[in-house]
Amino acid sequence: MNRFVKSLAAALPPSLLLSSFSFGVEAQEALEPVVVTATRQQTRVSEILADVTVIEREEIERAGGETVVDLLARQPGIQMTRNGGPGTSASLFVRGTRPDQTKVLVDGVPINSLDLAGSPLRFLSLADVDRIEILRGPASTLYGADAIGGVIQIFTRRGAPGLSVDAFAGYGSYDTAQGSAGLSVGNELVRLRADFQQSYSGGFSAMKNASGQDADDDAYRNRGGTASLVLTPLAGHEMGFVLRQNQGRAHYDEIPPTSQFNDYEEFRTQQWQVYTRNALTDAWTSTLRIGHALDWHKYVSSWPSRMRTENDEYSWQNDVALPLGRAMLALERFEQNAPLGDESSSEESIAINSAVAAWSANLGPHRWQLSARHDQHSTFGGEDTYALAYGYQIAREWRAHASLGTSFKAPSLYQLFDPYSGNPQLEPEKGRNREVALVWERGQQSASLTYYYNRVRNLIDWVPTDTWGGRYINVGKAHFEGVTLAWEGAAGAWQWRTSYDWLQAIDETTDKALARRARHSATASLWRQWGAWDAGLEWVGMGRRPEAATAGGGELGAYSLFNLVASYRFAPDLKLEARIDNLFDKDYESVRGYNTPGLSAFVGLRYTPR
Repeated sequence: MNRFVKSLAAALPPSLLLSSFSFGVEAQEALEPVVVTATRQQTRVSEILADVTVIEREEIERAGGETVVDLLARQPGIQMTRNGGPGTSASLFVRGTRPDQTKVLVDGVPINSLDLAGSPLRFLSLADVDRIEILRGPASTLYGADAIGGVIQIFTRRGAPGLSVDAFAGYGSYDTAQGSAGLSVGNELVRLRADFQQSYSGGFSAMKNASGQDADDDAYRNRGGTASLVLTPLAGHEMGFVLRQNQGRAHYDEIPPTSQFNDYEEFRTQQWQVYTRNALTDAWTSTLRIGHALDWHKYVSSWPSRMRTENDEYSWQNDVALPLGRAMLALERFEQNAPLGDESSSEESIAINSAVAAWSANLGPHRWQLSARHDQHSTFGGEDTYALAYGYQIAREWRAHASLGTSFKAPSLYQLFDPYSGNPQLEPEKGRNREVALVWERGQQSASLTYYYNRVRNLIDWVPTDTWGGRYINVGKAHFEGVTLAWEGAAGAWQWRTSYDWLQAIDETTDKALARRARHSATASLWRQWGAWDAGLEWVGMGRRPEAATAGGGELGAYSLFNLVASYRFAPDLKLEARIDNLFDKDYESVRGYNTPGLSAFVGLRYTPR
């Protein structure tokens, strides 16, 4: 497993796990490292039969002035493209799949929307994030549609017993400024936490060789907050409420670069959930949850538009300890509605009713995980998916696991009903995945080698039509084949991690590589602590990528980026942080014709009670 999971327990308070949507069984041991997203239950790291990365609060704080998207782009199996600076259109490809083929959750609430500008994570701040879990590989049996490529789940911070205040302020290149503050108060009965953040970046011109209004810098501003309330009236019984909201404005450059409009996008995102979790018996824990997500955008450009997406989810999950292993049974309903064409247009909607069953067990060196799901889609009818995984402890330091399963993704409301590009005749995308992995662990070191092959049919794509514009159609099949090699460890004052990914993302209709996916990519970091100092060097290497999945589409060049990060602790509660990104001022492109950040620095002061 990746991302220093050996120290996960120290950064993962039980209250956060219990109030997260996955509500697994009681923690096995106080110091046992666990991951939630891989099984929807608290699961020991050594028992997980999937490819998972955990990003802890320590690494999040090291990110300084970066965004969630920037941090995720440095993780194994993920590649990122962006049309400019912070807040502009960004795409995250998990194992080569499209951004909308990865399920994104905030405290268990799905936030996938109809926004065409890429990942729904592009506006999320890191200020209130406690940890991030990344599950690479299809997970439709656990999470339904949109999980063909994987799942990214963000867990926000929670209150703790006692009273504490934390704060951060920083400033850097491109006139970037950030500030945040958090308040936590609680006792054995009630825990409260509130976080507030505001950020601004003067940015740079998103488009190269721009003229007119597009030649100016494209600024970005974002402000928001999170509030949570957790009640524990009795041992084994918990109720909670979580609210998160962000809003702001992001300027961007539109094609053609001679636009006379100062293009910008206003946005507002909101997620809330209420839940109750009850240990009905020693072997049975039941959780009810209601979640809501709002995603609103207003585009001011030569083609002005508005877009609003609302998601509602209702879930009843039951975790049951069995004589052999444990089971998870859940009933869910997901609703999405949005106006198509204009915000004042009549709304279109979909609803999905789901039943999920999963079982996992350990018997000596053997481990099994089985899951199945039935989704009843209001437009496409019934869809069944399954997943099977088996693991074997070869020796004390070696284990292996293999899995296979199916996945599906229904067309979005926009793809179905947009008055200009929509196609009501679209069919759902369906995938079949298989993978094998070998894991080695010794003390504070671990390494893993994972091979996967994910084939998707009924692939949906936008194609030009005879008249102006285009239309969404099912274009054929694609496969995503790859290898991920990761190694991390610690020795004395040193910490390190590195990963390498080989990927073939092929459109089988044209036999061409899918656009903007590199065949070779790698990351590495090296950290050292001595006294009050903490310093590290980060590296990201990206191979050549096709700009378009067609002959003559051109190629984006390979690049290497180095970042330098350091901090100095003046006092137990006070720390000065600094990072320099793109240390050698590398000129590179992730999208043809768009600028990327050059050499830049950011300095911040963080107060965290200890």
